[in-house]
Amino acid sequence: MRLLITFCLYGLTVGWSFAVIAEERGALSVSADDAVYPPMVVQTCFSCHGPGGQSQSPAIPSIAGLPRDYLLNVLAAYRYGGRFGTIMDRIMGAYDKRQVETMADYFSRQPYRVNKQDAKWQLADRGRQLHRRYCRECHGDGLKPSDKGAPLLIGRWMDYLRWTIRDYLIGINQGDEEMNRQLARLIRNHGEPGLEALIHYYGKGRP
Repeated sequence: MRLLITFCLYGLTVGWSFAVIAEERGALSVSADDAVYPPMVVQTCFSCHGPGGQSQSPAIPSIAGLPRDYLLNVLAAYRYGGRFGTIMDRIMGAYDKRQVETMADYFSRQPYRVNKQDAKWQLADRGRQLHRRYCRECHGDGLKPSDKGAPLLIGRWMDYLRWTIRDYLIGINQGDEEMNRQLARLIRNHGEPGLEALIHYYGKGRP
């Protein structure tokens, strides 16, 4: 009898220990969603896009807070040739589907941050009107996203926006039909000055 009781107590102790370990691992898995314990695969992105996806370089976009489906589409475009990148189109082949989904999950949950940069308020005022006419329906109103799934553009790095939009215009990057149509209308009606005004509006960082 004594042996049976000892065995039962041992079993309860081991079971409790496993429960504690499982709980601790569960807590770690939750913590992995924040910036303190990011998944290992997303840390490979930090060297270029900054910790948590907050880029410190005007030439590299911040990817924190981008919509999940948008991120998946962009990463797929780099992988399959629909979008040009300095190195992104070459490195995306190293990741499998699950890893890419982990990246999209993580970065889409990170807080969106407006980058501080110099922008001319005269151009920004004009750019605000152009945004409302050509871009608001998809890219939202100021810091309020639309239901179209397109990213917010307020506070994005101006240099990156300038280069990327021109890549869309000349066909290096492939946008959807509506985006291509609106960009063409903007350039046709307002030319390069209109595009630059729009970029200064986004760079100003305020709706």
